[in-house]
Amino acid sequence: MRTILFAALLTTGMALGCKKENDVSKVVDIAYPAIELKGDKYVSLHTGESYSDPGAHVSDPTNGSSADIMADYSSLDVNTPGLYYMQYSYTNSYGYTSNAGRYIAVTDYADAVDLSGSYERTANGVVVNLERVARGLYMTDDMGGAGLNDAGYFAVLDDSTIDFGPQLSESLGTEIYGVNGALQIGPDDTSYTYALRAPGYGTAQRVFVKVQ
Repeated sequence: MRTILFAALLTTGMALGCKKENDVSKVVDIAYPAIELKGDKYVSLHTGESYSDPGAHVSDPTNGSSADIMADYSSLDVNTPGLYYMQYSYTNSYGYTSNAGRYIAVTDYADAVDLSGSYERTANGVVVNLERVARGLYMTDDMGGAGLNDAGYFAVLDDSTIDFGPQLSESLGTEIYGVNGALQIGPDDTSYTYALRAPGYGTAQRVFVKVQ
């Protein structure tokens, strides 16, 4: 992205008023800061297990500066099972902001059965992909089952409960979450369900059944 900054050079003559002699344009390369997480992006903790933020490193190509930054971990409760999203944010001198996040699942779920695979949304037949990224932590590439590239994450708390906790949607650029999360695991019928709370999505319960 390029931004053009204008500066006018003015000279004052002996006559009345001021006369603009010339305009000078300076082209400045503008780019978003780059944030690189230290440690794993996906973390799974047992209930009560301590965790220290390894932080992140940000570099700003507009001026060549770099620094280490930390996230606000005040919302992380290692004694309460669920999905926690820790956000790192940095704004450079031109007002361009970048965000990165770490997903932490607090769960004692053994994860003996890998739920990864293809799932069909019962309401419209759209197939989504579910991937295990850490113990008890899963990513769906289409959280709404609407045929869109909108990823979302949830933690598996036990054989019947999932938590689609608040998180920053990387595609929507805003906070999203799910309610009424549930899971059913069977030899021939595995499914998960939740109701999304996200801009552009309705509030109906969404059910996804495994097809392979």
